[in-house]
Amino acid sequence: MSLPSETNLGFRLIENPDRETVIALASAYYREDDNSYGLPRIVTAIDAVLAGDPLVRLWIIERNQTTIGYLCVCLGFALEAGGREFCIDEIYLLPEHRSRGIGRKAIAFAEQESRKLGATRVFLEVETGNQRAHALYQKLGFEAHPRVLMSKFLSQDT
Repeated sequence: MSLPSETNLGFRLIENPDRETVIALASAYYREDDNSYGLPRIVTAIDAVLAGDPLVRLWIIERNQTTIGYLCVCLGFALEAGGREFCIDEIYLLPEHRSRGIGRKAIAFAEQESRKLGATRVFLEVETGNQRAHALYQKLGFEAHPRVLMSKFLSQDT
C-alpha cells in the first residue's frame, strides 16, 4: 500500500527477496543505537516474519521504488488498552532519507494499518538520548508514561 505524496513514498510487506536487505538495514540500525543484539537474533526474527508469524507486520519503506528503510509493528493485547494494542517496534531510515517527513508518514501509516487490524492503542519505545525522535513522537501525540520499560530474554532450553 502506498501513501500519496510528492516523494513517491511507498510501504509494502516484506517478501523473501528482501531478506538480506532488511538484515543489513537492521544491523545498521542496531550499530547506530549501539545495541548488541547481534546478527543471529535479527536473522531469526526476519525469518519468522517471512514464515508468516501472525503477531508481526514488517514493511519495506520505498522512495521512488528504492528501499530506504523498514517499519515493524508487533501485535499485542492489553487490558488497560481495552483490547488490541500494537507496538511500533522499529522504524529505520537510511541516514540520507531522514529529516524529510518520511518518519512522520511511516508513523501515520503504522497507525492506519493498526486501526485496520483492530488496535485501540499503539505505543513505541525510543532511546533516552534521541531527542529528535522524542520531539517528533510528542508532536504526533505520543506521551511518555511514568513507567520504566523492563525486559528479560527467555532461555529457549527450558
